Amino acid sequence: MSARRAAQPSAQARRISNPSAAGIDMDSEFNRVDVAYARIKELVTHYELTSESKIILPGEHLRIDELADYVRASATPVRQALERLHGEGLIDIVPKRGFFSRVPDAAELQDLYEFARLVLAHNLRKALEPSSAVRFGRSAMRMAALPPANSARNRAKHYAAAIEGVFEQIAQISRNEEMLRMIKNFNDRSRYIRCLVISRDADPDSELRDCLDIADGVRSQNAARACARLEAHMHRTIANLPELIREARSRWAIAAAAG
Repeated sequence: MSARRAAQPSAQARRISNPSAAGIDMDSEFNRVDVAYARIKELVTHYELTSESKIILPGEHLRIDELADYVRASATPVRQALERLHGEGLIDIVPKRGFFSRVPDAAELQDLYEFARLVLAHNLRKALEPSSAVRFGRSAMRMAALPPANSARNRAKHYAAAIEGVFEQIAQISRNEEMLRMIKNFNDRSRYIRCLVISRDADPDSELRDCLDIADGVRSQNAARACARLEAHMHRTIANLPELIREARSRWAIAAAAG
């Protein structure tokens, strides 16, 4: 084989290095994975509280073919979405069996809440420029002022999203992308418990008020007040985790029996 011929890339190599030339729409490929990821994530972080037509309960086998039918995609983007969810700690992999939804555990959730509490309190103690503090407060109020949900389930999801938004704003105070990523992951992994707390509370607005009080403390540059509200909010949930998990198991059993 001549040196000139050896230097020529094969047709296959050219297709791999230039997907567009091979007729592969990379934007569409990535979009299919993102859509599958978002829809499956909704199912595995809300369980029976999802607003989707399909329900996935904790410990359930996540069958790629069934999920592909549900999200109207091929097996490849669904598998990639599941691998991404596993990498984020939102689902499990059992060797030689496949992917499974996670079973929430009170001890693990307590560790997550304690970690998030420390990270968020650390950021709340950082000084903010007055203009940044005002923008923080306004942004939190806008999130809470979205149109009211049309059901208790949707209201819980709306309030949970607003609370998570406040947590993410606090994480951004440090301008540390890794810290923000960790708080987003905490939000994802604790979302079901957050929705459950709101949906079972006699005063469901109280959870949202806590976070708006935290945001108001940031806006008024009162770090002590913001930290105190954060501590109270987190400790209340941590103390109730065993009871919340017991109630969750009853709900899952009822949902499983209903088919």
